[in-house]
Amino acid sequence: MLVGEAGGGADPAQGGAAPAQDGAAPAQGGAAAQDSAAPAQGGAAAPSFLCDAMLGGLSRWLRGAGYDAMFEHGIDDGDLVRLAQQTGRVLLSSDAGVFERRSLRTAAVRGLYVPRGLRPTEQAGFVLRELGLPVRDPRCMACGGALTAAPKESVRDAVPAAVADRHDEFWRCDRCGKVLWKGSHWGGIVAGVSAAAGVAAATEAPAPPAGGRKPPP
Repeated sequence: MLVGEAGGGADPAQGGAAPAQDGAAPAQGGAAAQDSAAPAQGGAAAPSFLCDAMLGGLSRWLRGAGYDAMFEHGIDDGDLVRLAQQTGRVLLSSDAGVFERRSLRTAAVRGLYVPRGLRPTEQAGFVLRELGLPVRDPRCMACGGALTAAPKESVRDAVPAAVADRHDEFWRCDRCGKVLWKGSHWGGIVAGVSAAAGVAAATEAPAPPAGGRKPPP
């Protein structure tokens, strides 16, 4: 549950970040990913996320699942909470102490505790399940920007000639400007998002490994 309505959450597995996105693109018929402010299924606006310093892998898999997720390595807890409040993003953290801060206890900042000991794809599935979110068309794995279909001729000078010869569908990130296509990493991204979707569909969250920390009471 979101802090401010109750509170909940878990911890990232070390490593396990999503594949690099050279050659990744939307899955569903190549449709562009929706902007984070656009309505999600059922008409509600899709949330955007801010991940703490331990959840870089989670941020990438949330982008793969279609959500704008921001990650800043090494950010101080106080700065993290202030940034979440300034941007209106849902704060995701595996640090129980963060949720003792006034702005989270009073619901000025929305947050979700992510249990420790889960792999990043399991973390993503946990977040989707706890917040009742569907898997959507992917966003840019590098920055979380929305992807827009780009005509082949418009990107020919931005991609290797061999890629332009082999592929007909391309997408451009509206935020960082990267040109993307369904290359060698695409299968790994699809598999990772499918794994997250499987966790999200489960009736219970995956159990962390022995010794994994539990959510705070």
